[in-house]
Amino acid sequence: MRELLVRTVSGLLYVALIVFSACWSQLSFLIVLFVFSTLALVEFQKLINHKSPVSFLLFGLLTYQFYTQNVHPTLHHGLLILSLLTCLYLTYCLFKNINYPSAPFQRSGLTFFYLIGSAYFILATTTLSSTDDNMISLIMFVLIWTNNSFAYAFGKRWGKTLLFPSISPKKTWEGFWGGGLSCLAISILLMLFDTGLEKWIFPLLAIVIVLTATIGDLIQSKFKREAQVKDSGSLIPGHGGFFDRMDSVLYAAPFVYLVFKISEYVS
Repeated sequence: MRELLVRTVSGLLYVALIVFSACWSQLSFLIVLFVFSTLALVEFQKLINHKSPVSFLLFGLLTYQFYTQNVHPTLHHGLLILSLLTCLYLTYCLFKNINYPSAPFQRSGLTFFYLIGSAYFILATTTLSSTDDNMISLIMFVLIWTNNSFAYAFGKRWGKTLLFPSISPKKTWEGFWGGGLSCLAISILLMLFDTGLEKWIFPLLAIVIVLTATIGDLIQSKFKREAQVKDSGSLIPGHGGFFDRMDSVLYAAPFVYLVFKISEYVS
């Protein structure tokens, strides 16, 4: 009971910081996302045994250039392509049971194009058009939180069939479908609100998030399994570290951004 209480309080505090900062201003939201992503970067580099200050300098510079709207379109689109390809490569390694690359330059590539690239596209979702600032970013977070929370709850109560036993002994198909259907239900509910978005994008977004959030969680579990650790850190009581908390959104963000960019083109 005490562990559940600690997990709930720390989780609600994490959610509150993101929601309140997003509602306050774009600058406050970017600061919170930058700090959380930087802490996840620290834990990720420790997890893969990659000690490089260049990563932090690069992410800081990229965030500043983003805030001042000076990121060149070629860099922006190139980073999107490389981030998506890196995510797909990690997914391939996951399903083929291949160890992640461990050479120094390969670890640098994973740091730049998986962690930093994905974190950049969490920030980039704040530029997507809707009726209110940061609305699409918040919708992304809400759908991910819904999927993960209900997957945990359904899995805890009814889970019997393991989803990926070689990587995660606690994830079940019952949890996956419970989280997925709950995420889809919330996406349909969001269609009732005036967001300035096409109605069809919400169920599509829910499907994309269910898949990417689950895969992102499994990929992070594989990183931890290869490093032989239980959690990526200990900064969030009951949840582990920031990489533990952000694994789903880090993987999902480039795909969510791509979905909205394609929808803008189609519209």
